Amino acid sequence: MDRIRRLPLPALLPILFVVVGGLYFLFGLVGDPSREDVLARLIGALFYATGMTVVFGIVIAVRRRKAGGADAVTAMQRTIRTGAVPADADTATWIPELERYRVRYRRNRWAVPVMFVVFAAVCVSLAVTVSPVWWLFLVLFAALCVYSVWETRRALRNLDSSLEELRRRPITSAPAGSAPGTPQPTAGAAWTLPGDAAS
Repeated sequence: MDRIRRLPLPALLPILFVVVGGLYFLFGLVGDPSREDVLARLIGALFYATGMTVVFGIVIAVRRRKAGGADAVTAMQRTIRTGAVPADADTATWIPELERYRVRYRRNRWAVPVMFVVFAAVCVSLAVTVSPVWWLFLVLFAALCVYSVWETRRALRNLDSSLEELRRRPITSAPAGSAPGTPQPTAGAAWTLPGDAAS
């Protein structure tokens, strides 16, 4: 998985296109016992995969830019899984990024149960009116929700310990254009009165 996360976007996005489009097509094919309009379903899968690939591409590109590249994103994901912070982690970049991850995982604590209730209601309705195969989808989704709850707890625990460790370290990132190792002024330490600024 880490190897896939490091791929450049021109290599990663076609993989996402095939996976998203393939899953959309297969779920539609399995969920409809009549197996009619396969060509229309295939065209719909192509449009869906195109739209989702564009969305995922934008999200991944923005996340990589904020984190400092694909390798940094991969390292952060590994830290979220294991709780081990690399010795060379750029604290000025890592702390705000890990805080964003923590906000997203905290949101999962209420979003996942809400999604499960909504999707369970849809699955039960479709299992009764369309095909019993939707009972299988309900079981699979319930398993995914259980895993998501467990993974959210683990991630929040690791994020808290990782952020605590990073805050004990000195700020390692220097502003753009400054030489590495150059001491940086403390923010807010230099100030002037309004009259001084005009003189």
